[in-house]
Amino acid sequence: MARLATYVHVHDKDGVAHVFGPDDEVPTWAARAITNPAAWAEAPAGEPEPAYPAGEPSEAWKVPQLTAYARDKGIDLGEARKKDEILALILAPAETGGDDDESADTAAADD
Repeated sequence: MARLATYVHVHDKDGVAHVFGPDDEVPTWAARAITNPAAWAEAPAGEPEPAYPAGEPSEAWKVPQLTAYARDKGIDLGEARKKDEILALILAPAETGGDDDESADTAAADD
């Protein structure tokens, strides 16, 4: 049975805050929202939901989702802590890589 190691605050879909502790039974919706493995003494069974949405990162993503994406993709965020800074670092490799690939393709076509 899933059991928390500490107290956590979780917001439901309506934005209402709930507090759960080691002796509480954690509902499924709340267990899915608790993504920090250190919060659990015994993790809930089943496949955890991804820490970020499917698709490419965007302004709609929250900071924890962006940092989880960066961690999974091996992107160094350095000292970035603000959402716009993190998103810029995540999107920078794709933007830079796209330009380099285009110029290489153009050079090859000219030969």
